[in-house]
Amino acid sequence: MVGQEDRALIQRCLAGDGDAIALFQETYGELIYAYPLRVYHIPRDEAGDFYVFALDNGRIFRRVQTFEGRTSLRAYLLGFVLDHLVLEWKRGEREIETVSMEAIQELPDESMDGSKSQSTGNEARPALNDILNELPSSKAVILKLLYVEDCELTTADVRYIRKASGRRVPEILATIEKMRSVVREREAGLKRVEDQLEGVQAWLNLYERRLRRISTDLTALVPTAPTAGSLRDEQADLERKIEWRQRQRANLMDRAQRRKVTTPYKDIAALLNTTVGNVASQILRVRKDVASRMQGHEVESAGEENA
Repeated sequence: MVGQEDRALIQRCLAGDGDAIALFQETYGELIYAYPLRVYHIPRDEAGDFYVFALDNGRIFRRVQTFEGRTSLRAYLLGFVLDHLVLEWKRGEREIETVSMEAIQELPDESMDGSKSQSTGNEARPALNDILNELPSSKAVILKLLYVEDCELTTADVRYIRKASGRRVPEILATIEKMRSVVREREAGLKRVEDQLEGVQAWLNLYERRLRRISTDLTALVPTAPTAGSLRDEQADLERKIEWRQRQRANLMDRAQRRKVTTPYKDIAALLNTTVGNVASQILRVRKDVASRMQGHEVESAGEENA
């Protein structure tokens, strides 16, 4: 029976069977990715984040382990599992346990050209390109495309893309340049939001300084004095302005946090001639591999220092 086959697949996934997990992703990956798009109308890049959240550390497999086979697994996912996962993800009750690429991007600028970091007390951390170049192209390419402005693709990487996608080299190179343009536009958009944030904060600082001065002046005046009345009116006006600027700042901070400065998953999927869900799952696996290698490098360096 189909239900029994699905239950067996779930058990294999829970046991960490790589082939079973790959089959599950191939069968239900697009369904998982598309659910928050269709139901909650979230941006496509955030749908990729949800996909990673759902599959990270077998989260979705633990949710479907109570599946009894009375309906199809697809219907069970749609009716009982995905909505709860989306709400959990949106509430932020748990953080996705993936590698923080922001930490990787905090490496000194010179490390991005493949050179080693200089001794700064954090020299144990290798450059991102160094780590990725240790990996086969089948793994490295996905992150190099995601962080296309920071990472250089080698000839071997381009050959891999050509083999995986069936595209000609000139088309591949042109597409990569378009990806870089998209990332630069995203960076410019984020910079505009950050500039707006700086302006709003400057107004808040100005209003708050004036408000403090008014409070000081009011303590030195008789409450019934005409000047005191004018100051109280100005005080009330400033408090309204501060409240409005604080809302504006919160909105801009939310926009800044939501802005992506990486290549869209859909663009990577189009280049590699694969699905967005497959791209998201590959990124998750390679991030963990990179984290493991970085941690191993740090442990090895610490051992050499202590020797």
